[in-house]
Amino acid sequence: MKIAVTAPEIAGLLDRVPPTVSILSLDCFDTLLWRNCQAPSDVFADLPIEGGAIEQRVIAEREARKAEVYRSGRREISIEAIHARLLPKASAEEIARSVETEFEAEVRHCYPFAPVVALMRSAKERGLKVVLVSDTYFNGEQLRSLVEAAAGPGVAALIDTVFTSSDHGLSKAEGLFQPVLDALAVRPQAIFHLGDNLIADQEAPSALGINSAHFEQFDKDSETRLRLEAMAAVMLAPATRQTEPAMQPHRPLLSLRSEQDPAFVLGHDVIGPLFHGFAQWVSEEARLLSERYGRPAKMMFLMRDGFLPMKLFETLGTEQAFGDLSISRLTAGRGSLMDQQAVEALIEREAGKQRLDVIGGMLMLEPHEARKIAGPSGEVSAFERNVCQSEAAQKVVRRSARYADRLIAHVRRQGVDEGDLLMLVDLGYHGTVQDRIVPLLKARMNVDVAGRYMLLRENEPSGLDKKGWFDKRHYGREALSALGSSIAVIEQICTQTKGSVVDYHANGKPIHEKPGEKGAQSETRDRIQAGAIAFGLAATALGATAASDDADCRRKAAAASLARLMYFPQHNEVVTIGDFTHDANLGSSSHMKMLDKARSVRGLRRRGLHYLQTTARMFLPGELQEQGLAMNLALFGIVRGALDVRESDFLAGGIKLPVIMANAREDCMVDIDAYPTHDGYYRMIVPARQDLTVAVLIGTAYEAVQIEDVCFQPIELPSAEAGRSERPDIEAPYVQEGLEPVVDDLFRCTPSAALLIPPLPVVAQGDYKLCIAFRPVVRRADAQAERKAA
Repeated sequence: MKIAVTAPEIAGLLDRVPPTVSILSLDCFDTLLWRNCQAPSDVFADLPIEGGAIEQRVIAEREARKAEVYRSGRREISIEAIHARLLPKASAEEIARSVETEFEAEVRHCYPFAPVVALMRSAKERGLKVVLVSDTYFNGEQLRSLVEAAAGPGVAALIDTVFTSSDHGLSKAEGLFQPVLDALAVRPQAIFHLGDNLIADQEAPSALGINSAHFEQFDKDSETRLRLEAMAAVMLAPATRQTEPAMQPHRPLLSLRSEQDPAFVLGHDVIGPLFHGFAQWVSEEARLLSERYGRPAKMMFLMRDGFLPMKLFETLGTEQAFGDLSISRLTAGRGSLMDQQAVEALIEREAGKQRLDVIGGMLMLEPHEARKIAGPSGEVSAFERNVCQSEAAQKVVRRSARYADRLIAHVRRQGVDEGDLLMLVDLGYHGTVQDRIVPLLKARMNVDVAGRYMLLRENEPSGLDKKGWFDKRHYGREALSALGSSIAVIEQICTQTKGSVVDYHANGKPIHEKPGEKGAQSETRDRIQAGAIAFGLAATALGATAASDDADCRRKAAAASLARLMYFPQHNEVVTIGDFTHDANLGSSSHMKMLDKARSVRGLRRRGLHYLQTTARMFLPGELQEQGLAMNLALFGIVRGALDVRESDFLAGGIKLPVIMANAREDCMVDIDAYPTHDGYYRMIVPARQDLTVAVLIGTAYEAVQIEDVCFQPIELPSAEAGRSERPDIEAPYVQEGLEPVVDDLFRCTPSAALLIPPLPVVAQGDYKLCIAFRPVVRRADAQAERKAA
């Protein structure tokens, strides 16, 4: 018998074994005992070696094995030999203490995998013996002690015999199963072995006639995702894999998942661990708040985005009371315009950011009223200057007071009473709703408000009671920015199907705008949420997986999982959310497409890697996923480190093209470098003036080219923090001299072919540069050489 099994299939495994089997043989690590981290070496982070122990411990083991090969011809060694190499001048007592420290670290991180424990009990009920056969530097006695300490005496008592490679000087692949057969005095057909290593746990025993099952812990996508989560953890928190392990308490539930639908998988494997841990933290924060104030904290999840966090809180099964409030940034802002000062503060916050209809809507002004205030120009800037200087401001204050009446009615309707302690729960980032609503709730209901958020990064201190599961207590400004860079993805996954709340009836019932998303988006989101809820229910039933599986562990693991999704999304995940649109929740009916891969590819071709810094996209890593990991690694590194990377840093590997620049008085010809961008494209930058005509003599070098873009781009400010200029690019009409169209943007070039670009338009304000993006297809010299050879 030689089969492969997944975790859900382990329960029925003994029903499939041949009747000759009288012994259940098990691998230990990653079969019976799992570690609460991504790789076995993560455990070594607990060793007290200055600067981090992982690398030194790995090297010590490698060198100890090499030395054993030299001495005896065998590679298997004891843990004592490893620590003697790790501490070359240590005494026997010091080495023993060091070994004990590693043993304690293993105990802290190891836990039994429940399906395998159940299999052991079932084997005993059927009268089978149970043995462990493990490739490990622990001896048999040590390994049994480890099982007892990590899994409990009851599990250890199920094991009849322990065989280890260090005791016998042989690994399983080198022949350990023969001593096992000899010691047990049985024929190979009497043993059924289960383990996770294809060579050691299946090929090796099967070669001797032993029945075997290869335990496939994870499917390939899950295995890749877990590895990338550990990589994201290292980039997010540099102490990871130095003095801290890459923790992954969600591993067993990922292994046990049987559903393969990509939307469900995204919810179960990624979103579920994130919000189950968040829900546990929220529960504890509510308890602490209640203790501090001496009265119960009323927990209210802010709709729409608080919907899925609320559902995950439900899976905890606590007796804490909770509810929901439908308060958006729009409604909180409208209800908080209590005086002219508040109106002026809103204008100051939003100046230059919004369209006229949006900023007018925030102030509860009808479109015709906003246009009248803007005056003849109709410009938003004119509206912003005029609105606080006119009677419109008082009109806004009066309307806000009536709006606030309806909002307060909603708050009361949802169960908040006079003088309550209210704990708002939301995804967060800035906690804008709390900022706006606190003065109103205090003035109208004497309510104390605290905000608890998944991610909190306030640009300006508010002085309010706010905390984030991820906030400045755990990560610096750059790391928090990286975690929140594509937060719209999480918002769309967490939200309700309902449209944004825009107002309330007199009795407090919310009024929602009509959802603008497609039905398919709602169906996909439902599946994602179903997966997340399924994870929450299973995680609550499972409980902690190891002694190291504490609140801090789950927060770090969740942050790594979020960072991995934000920057290293996998193909199935991008496809799952590819058609999502995003409602900015500002009272307008516009919905933005979450992904536009073609636009990002164009940006890369036209600007190269510098495009990553100069673009604002909803989910840029998702758009770049098909371009390979290197792009998103670069993006994550730039954002995570707030790196001062300039456009000039990417200029390498250039090619020269002759360019004629002329005005009414003079002309000159110079060679200008074009530098590679992406997909074989190059970008050339030429000075631009309102009196300068440019001719790029592209035919001198190429017989065929693709023209991607010809435009005038604003010259950016030198400061790294200034970002890209808000001035738009200006399309540059050009004349194709000697370029014969082949198809679309592909041209055949005569030797004298040139792109003729007229001067920068007079309407352009500020300094611009002429940018030409093209792809060389056939180099003239190469074509001539081929023709000559033919």
